[in-house]
Amino acid sequence: MDHQEINTIRGQFQAGQWPQFLQMVSINGLRGWTGQSVEFNYPVVAIVGENGSGKSTLLKLAACVYEHEDNDKKFYPSSFFVETHWDRIQNVKIDARVKRGTSIDVFKYTKLTERWRVPDQRPKRNVYLLDISRTLPLDASVGYAKIARSAAAEVESAELNDEFRQRLSHVLGREYKKARFATSDVDAKRQVGLLEREWGELSQFHQGAGEDATLDLFRTLQGVPQYSLLIIDEVEASLHPRAQRRLIRFLLWLARQRRIQIVLSSHSPYVLEELPQEARILLMNGPQGLNVVYGVSPEFAMSRMDDEVHPDAHIFVEDREAAIWLREILASSDQTSDLITRIEINAVGPSNVVQLLGTLAQAGRLPYKSLAVVDGDHGNPNSLSLPGTLAPERHVFSDLKSANWPNLPARFGIGAGTLIQAFEDAMLEPDHHQWTRIVGDRVHKSATSVWELLTTEWCAIALSAQDRTRIADAIRQVVNAHYSIFDLFADVSQEAK
Repeated sequence: MDHQEINTIRGQFQAGQWPQFLQMVSINGLRGWTGQSVEFNYPVVAIVGENGSGKSTLLKLAACVYEHEDNDKKFYPSSFFVETHWDRIQNVKIDARVKRGTSIDVFKYTKLTERWRVPDQRPKRNVYLLDISRTLPLDASVGYAKIARSAAAEVESAELNDEFRQRLSHVLGREYKKARFATSDVDAKRQVGLLEREWGELSQFHQGAGEDATLDLFRTLQGVPQYSLLIIDEVEASLHPRAQRRLIRFLLWLARQRRIQIVLSSHSPYVLEELPQEARILLMNGPQGLNVVYGVSPEFAMSRMDDEVHPDAHIFVEDREAAIWLREILASSDQTSDLITRIEINAVGPSNVVQLLGTLAQAGRLPYKSLAVVDGDHGNPNSLSLPGTLAPERHVFSDLKSANWPNLPARFGIGAGTLIQAFEDAMLEPDHHQWTRIVGDRVHKSATSVWELLTTEWCAIALSAQDRTRIADAIRQVVNAHYSIFDLFADVSQEAK
């Protein structure tokens, strides 16, 4: 993740430097949407969710909000959502909140009976809707076989500029001396992309799928004007992980340079890892319909699309440290260790994400039994909390220091003086998230290994039976629940009193 670029964009966005911005789309009555709203809180946003969760519906409707500056490139809902003998589309209501300069307005789009109705004066904006996953390779596209067989000469050629060529080279990980699009003497309306490498040129008829799609994408992006809305469905198609990461970094740069807004859909963790928390939106189907969850971790977003693990319950925590600590608490007793094989502990992101998922779980809106467990410094009535009132690292380090770091030299296999000095030096760092890394650097272990050893020892000397029972009982109630867990937190709160 390019933190400097992300923070620069965040500061400029918060200062109002995106004069054109689609802030919100609300959808009711179309393809499983029942009034849910999606808020866009960053100039580059990724929508993630399993197939059929509503990503493409959202992207297409976002494109329809605006009237394109070019009359030949206008988008209408009637073009995307066609009523057929099998598909009845009625009672549809779409709201869109749009920022233009200092003005913020809501526009309504409906199909109550037979016809779509759009505002007479839709907001004007250049909109580009790209579906990379459904773009055919050139040699499979209609009309290009004739060019491949019959072309005898070029009548025109247009090159990517040097900056975009260099960035294309960086994304794909190889040096292109030239990137251009040629018009043949066979068909003036169909261009063929060519990439020049050290041994010569290669046309799109023979390029790899990733090269082919990305070259076309860069041609479009080079021509996107300021303040546009760029929508890309399945942005990662045909690209390996490193290229996916570099493409997202390029799109962040482009968004900042031209103040454009970019909405992506993706199934890739590599895409999500390059975006900040506020730029990740998960669409998650549940028994009561679609849920919109903001700021999820890439790991949790991807786990919702993987069917390999079938736990009895999902436990949501904030981060890796909380997950390890919770697992060690359960493993510390024969009476609670059986729960470990029955649950999946998911690090889902900041406390507000954990609490939102806890609220959805309580309301029965998730497709599985689940429980939210927040850090002690983020206590919430709708969530179970880990021991103490401090962040996990602060709580565990402080308790072990008070006990004079017992048994840890033997666990680490390091002299007491060296180890204790490393612990106490780490605690001088204001950011407690760095403590295990600092210790690990000193004792030649990973931050994860350091934290596992510390939490194991903490459970042996500092974990109270009351805390272990409180946490284990709450998880066991969820695991063994037959219908709902609506009263779980009320029961836990009452026991705590």
